[in-house]
Amino acid sequence: MTVKKIEKKKIRLIGLDLDGTTLTTDKRLTPHTKEVLEACIRQGIEVLPATGRVWSGIPKELTDIEGVRYVISSNGAAVVELATGKAVYTNGIGWERALEIFDLLEEYDTFYDAYAMGNGWCEGRFYDDLDAFGIEHYLQPMVKKSRTRIDDLRGWVREHKVPVEKINMFFKDEENRQKAFRELSQLPDLAVTCSLSNNLEINHCTCNKGDALLNLGRILGIPMNEIMACGDGNNDLEMVREAGVGIAMENGEESVKEAADYITATNDEEGVARAIELFCDLKLKEPVK
Repeated sequence: MTVKKIEKKKIRLIGLDLDGTTLTTDKRLTPHTKEVLEACIRQGIEVLPATGRVWSGIPKELTDIEGVRYVISSNGAAVVELATGKAVYTNGIGWERALEIFDLLEEYDTFYDAYAMGNGWCEGRFYDDLDAFGIEHYLQPMVKKSRTRIDDLRGWVREHKVPVEKINMFFKDEENRQKAFRELSQLPDLAVTCSLSNNLEINHCTCNKGDALLNLGRILGIPMNEIMACGDGNNDLEMVREAGVGIAMENGEESVKEAADYITATNDEEGVARAIELFCDLKLKEPVK
C-alpha cells in the first residue's frame, strides 16, 4: 500500500533494519529475502544491515552474505567495516557521562546494560534474571548471546574509558517504562527511543540510524537520494524519513508509516523483499507478485 506516489529511483545503497523488518518475528532470514539481497549485491547495490543490536549480535546469516561490507550497529553509534572489524564512523556517549546515566537508571525498576567496543556488557544481577524484567523467552537466547556477563558495569567502563554506543533497558511494567521515557527524554544530550514494546534505548542526542546512513553515504560517495531505507520502529524513523526512498513495514509504528514514501507488507510476509523488487527492478526467476 503506497502512501505517496513516487517514481522509481536509482538505488545504490539499502539500509535495512533487522528485527521487525528484514527478519521474521521468529528471527529468520527467509530464503527469498536472502535471494533478493544477493541479487542487489550482484547489481552493485550496497546492502547494509542497520540495527539497534550490538555488532556482535547481528546474525551471521546476514553478515556472511558475500558482498555485505558494512553494518550500522547500536542505532547508528557505529558503522563497522566487516573486513577489518573497525568502525569507520562513531557517535557514542562519553564514558563519564555514561556513568552518570547508570546512576539515574537505578531510580527505575529496570534491566540495563551497555554496548561498547562492539559487544554488550551486562551485570550478573540482570543477566541471570531476565524473567524478572519481562524479557520474553524467545528473546532470551539472543540477549545472552550478544552480551558478556560481568560483575560491575561501572568498574568496566572506568577501566576501559571508551565511549558507550548505547544503553539498553527492559521493563516488566509499562507504567514504569513510560515514566522513564518521559523523564529521560528531558535530558538534552540524550536520544531515547525504543525498538520493542518493553524496552528503551539511550544514545547520544545526535546519534540515529539516519545520521549513520548519511555519513556512510558520504564515505562511499552515495547521496541520500540514491539510498533506500526500510524500518518498522521508532529507532528507524530518521533513517526512513531522510532516505531517498523510505520504506515502512505494515507492522511498523504509525510515526514511521507517516514518514515513509511507501508502506510494504509485514516482516512475516517478506515485505522487505517486495519493496526492493518494486523499486530496484531486480530480475529474479520468481518475482514477488
